[in-house]
Amino acid sequence: MFSEPLQKTVEKWARKYFPYSEFRKHQLEAIEFIFKVLTTGKIGLLSSPCGTGKSISVLTAYLMAREVENVGKLFILTRTRNELEIYARELQAIADRSHTGLKATMMISRQEMCPLSRGEQAIGRMDYRSFLTYCSRLKKASSGSPCQYYLRVFRDWKPSREALTVIEEMSGKRVLMPEEFYNEAYSHGMCPYELTRLAAAGSDVIVGNYNHFLIEKARRSVFARGRIQMDSVNIVFDEAHSLPSAATGLLSDEVSTRALLRARKEAVKYGVNDKGLIRLFQIFMMKLGNDARKLVGVSENHVLNKEESSLVRVLRVPEEKILQMLQDVSDEADRIVSFKMEAGKPPVSYLGRVAEFFQKWVSEDSEDTVRYVRVEKHNAGKIVRLGLSSMDVSKTTRSLNRVRSALLMSGTLWDFEYYKDVLGLEGHRVATLSLPSPFKKENRLILVDKSVTTKYELREGMIDKIAERLSRVIESIDGRTVIYFPSYDLMEKVSTRLRVSCPIFKEDAKTRIRDMLKFLRGNNKCVVMGVARGKISEGVDLTSEGSSLLSAVIIVGLPYPKRNEMHEALLKYYGEKFGEKAFEYASTTPCIVALAQMAGRLIRSSSDRGVILIMDSRVYGRIRGKLPEDWREDMQAYLKIEKLAKDIRGFLSGGSS
Repeated sequence: MFSEPLQKTVEKWARKYFPYSEFRKHQLEAIEFIFKVLTTGKIGLLSSPCGTGKSISVLTAYLMAREVENVGKLFILTRTRNELEIYARELQAIADRSHTGLKATMMISRQEMCPLSRGEQAIGRMDYRSFLTYCSRLKKASSGSPCQYYLRVFRDWKPSREALTVIEEMSGKRVLMPEEFYNEAYSHGMCPYELTRLAAAGSDVIVGNYNHFLIEKARRSVFARGRIQMDSVNIVFDEAHSLPSAATGLLSDEVSTRALLRARKEAVKYGVNDKGLIRLFQIFMMKLGNDARKLVGVSENHVLNKEESSLVRVLRVPEEKILQMLQDVSDEADRIVSFKMEAGKPPVSYLGRVAEFFQKWVSEDSEDTVRYVRVEKHNAGKIVRLGLSSMDVSKTTRSLNRVRSALLMSGTLWDFEYYKDVLGLEGHRVATLSLPSPFKKENRLILVDKSVTTKYELREGMIDKIAERLSRVIESIDGRTVIYFPSYDLMEKVSTRLRVSCPIFKEDAKTRIRDMLKFLRGNNKCVVMGVARGKISEGVDLTSEGSSLLSAVIIVGLPYPKRNEMHEALLKYYGEKFGEKAFEYASTTPCIVALAQMAGRLIRSSSDRGVILIMDSRVYGRIRGKLPEDWREDMQAYLKIEKLAKDIRGFLSGGSS
């Protein structure tokens, strides 16, 4: 970091662009770090808690870096629309204050920006893979009439004069939110997504979503139209603690017996001779499903070994022959898609989807790929799912080593070595900075109930005790409380034993965030129950007018990943790849990330005050050494529930503990 005299110079320099009157605590340190990452071509890992103003710090540092050298474009990648819109507002704040002439483009997905998708429900409901096929065919006019929105943007594969004029007009306006950009493009009868990609070519800053970089095909498309070169672009991943799980999702695929049933019906309807292949796949999946249900029950993945998963063994047909048969089915699926488009129907082919999946199933042979089967109960009976998942997330993230610079930032990026290793980052380029919370320590109480644990072997005998102690704690809190559990099962068992007088809202598969927020805002004293890595545990602000709605966050048990066959496979793979760090990377760090995200729902502004209670004695084990220093210093352990409840009540009433 810079020396103190130089720090004052940096502050003066940053004020040229920083649109607010005061810097937040530790914000200048973040700006300095990001500036150095940009100007030296590093891969920066920044752990900067809520309240340090990370978004505006990135933009300020980028403008400073542009003064000293040609640093190229800045491409910021977010998880949610809300995060993207924060950057749009900050860019506009800079433009209003300093008139930098900085041009920016906000990008959302092709399907979200498609007028046809918005206008026709059937197209809007397509899965993204089918929509991309539909869009590609419309652009090429390979099935029926071409897309008129696309044709107004491109003529003979080149941007039309009208499109360039519209972009020029829009670039002179303030930073447009995606919806505003859509409306402008739509009013001219042009494809909003293609216009967005053209606008990116003339932009200094582009804000998009993770998929724009992590999916290679999407990256090539955006970079080509946006005139972006890998070695001259600066990438920022916001909320980067979620990068490993996001990458895992992109490296996974599933097919169900329901999809196979639809594929068979489709084959009959369109006269496709699949040579009995789909029926054989159904038998194959049902056999695997029956075996899995006996071994692990329902809703659990059973990992398959090579012999179990071998279609060559089951069908007694050489791999090359199976792949050829699948290609024949895929060709027939293309014909069906063309027929549907000509008839004005959604171009979805279940035959094509099934063929695509089993082509992967047969040909994928990398050591990092795990094959699994899962049985699910539904109203119509059981459904069997086959899945493929790669355990090597660096397949999608190691391309960060090719960019000019990269910044991975989050409020909870606590284990830098984990992210460096798991994401496959080049160690010699990695720079790190961990900042403390900008909020007063006196406003946050971190307590540990050491008398309980949810360790699997002891869980059943602990449920009554957890419920009893939770009831005492809840009654001592005159405000809103969120309680997080490691699983829905434990949440249900504990909730039925609670003895509390306030209303309770429980998360389930159908929970909508807006309903939960309405409940919180409508009750001054209440309880919301959720699960680790669920809908309400991260990426959602439980706030009103910028301040937290909560008085307490209670974390029941440590949120270790579920112990199952998939996790055992990951442990084995990490053991081969990372050696003695295997358990830490597969279990401990994911637990800490989930813990941090849940606790992070509590304090969202400098005026907030509240209690974090962790109900598990194991937090004083291997986990403790991985927690931030301020957590380790502030944690207080309790055994007696009377003392615990009394101290919580005293703290929330304005005292201290």
